[in-house]
Amino acid sequence: MRITTKSRYAIRAVYALALLGGESEAIPLKKISDYEDISLKYLEQIFSQLKKNNIVESIRGITGGYILSRSPADITIKEIVYAMDGPVKPVDCVETDGCVKSDICSINWFWQGLKENVDGYFENITLKNLINKG
Repeated sequence: MRITTKSRYAIRAVYALALLGGESEAIPLKKISDYEDISLKYLEQIFSQLKKNNIVESIRGITGGYILSRSPADITIKEIVYAMDGPVKPVDCVETDGCVKSDICSINWFWQGLKENVDGYFENITLKNLINKG
């Protein structure tokens, strides 16, 4: 199981947004790009998805940029990862439509448990947790 580059960069970018003051003022993507050394073009794609998923809001104008849509304590890593890539799945058989061999697979419970543990971990870590540990 691997977290995609898009998800990793999204976590870094939202973290940077929070550190740079994005809770109270609009931060230009260029500033986040410079801070995290992520290409501006890639950040535009990432922030488009983050906006669609109500993690950030865009502010237009000369002093525009992005702000967090909620407090860092209310934004989970799970939300960010799901916004980029959808649910984390260690194997295909834990998808929502289930495994075609679940009736004969004796370890389906293991894969489901792994998925639930990863989801739980991501759900329990908030942006505020990252800020406090950083």
